[in-house]
Amino acid sequence: MKIALLRQRVTALGGAETTLSYLVRGLAAAGHDVSVYGTESTAAAQAALGPGVAYVRVPVWGGKTLRFLAFALNSRRLIQNAGPQVGFSLERVPGLSVYRAGDGCHREWLARRAPYLSSPARAAQNFSLFHQVMLIIERRLFAHPGLLRVIANSRQVRDEIIRLYGVDPARLRVIYNGLDRQRFHPLDPNAAAALRQRLGAPQNSPVVLFVGSGFERKGLPYLFQAFGSLRDKASHLWVVGKGNVALYRQAAKGLGVADRVKFWGPVTETAPFYQAATVLALPTLYDPCSNVVLEALACGTPAVTTAANGAAEFITPGASGAVIPQPDDLAGLTEALTTFLSRGRDLQVRQTATQAVAELSWEKTVAQTLEVLAEAGS
Repeated sequence: MKIALLRQRVTALGGAETTLSYLVRGLAAAGHDVSVYGTESTAAAQAALGPGVAYVRVPVWGGKTLRFLAFALNSRRLIQNAGPQVGFSLERVPGLSVYRAGDGCHREWLARRAPYLSSPARAAQNFSLFHQVMLIIERRLFAHPGLLRVIANSRQVRDEIIRLYGVDPARLRVIYNGLDRQRFHPLDPNAAAALRQRLGAPQNSPVVLFVGSGFERKGLPYLFQAFGSLRDKASHLWVVGKGNVALYRQAAKGLGVADRVKFWGPVTETAPFYQAATVLALPTLYDPCSNVVLEALACGTPAVTTAANGAAEFITPGASGAVIPQPDDLAGLTEALTTFLSRGRDLQVRQTATQAVAELSWEKTVAQTLEVLAEAGS
């Protein structure tokens, strides 16, 4: 099968780019002719994709809105000129056969974000040209007669697409992200203790871990408030990811917890942090299905997140983590952190967490995706 796969960025560290990498390698390894269409330089993208996968650079220009439109138009044109193939988009590009809604619904994200904005910021969101264009393109994407199949990466996203855009459920398939078992797995207690020491965690001090870029969307302000109110003053908070660190350093000082908060910045290998942590906390405003939660569970680390995260479907409240109704539920967040700071290293909790995602693998994700692509190409 000849497959044209669309994603603007190939080399970034985000969850979507991780998914792209595993899908591309899996599809190519299965003997299919895969071409990736993106906007980055050919040399950098080709190095990230590896041998056996073609890369086509899509010309774009201008600011964020114009680049988004240019990619949608030019990628379709290039694919059409390349001859018959199955168009498989990880971006909002109308007119291709298969769309993987890994970024969720923009319409849903704006609705969930609005209550947490100031009045001026809410007005700016409502009148933003970029958001208006995104909503128009998203609507056209789901209404396009050429769209044969939609892959959602959680039941949450599937239900959003049906509710917001009336897509026939028969055209929708839930395929969860996979997990790399060579990287994400539990450590025995002695190895975990040694790792914690190497990473600088004080002996016998529990660690709350936050992993995510885009601190505001991922709910870090609420985590800071909850962490500052904990009775356990021996606990530490590790923040991994990209964001306005200076702002949060100041917030930590204001809360009196600066000496217990450590910012690691973006890292290429997150597994050691999951394996060393006591509990993962991600009080996100909106996440289609956070890889961070899945990876933490695979490492045996309980996870606390919100009902706006599709990955919450893998959490058994009280057993492998907690699901709070909304990110600003500080009482619920504080209670969940308190519970799992005391229980997070318990063997039963860690086994339950690992078992929750035991069936996830990239091999399974690739195989299920191939089934959908074959249906669209038949």
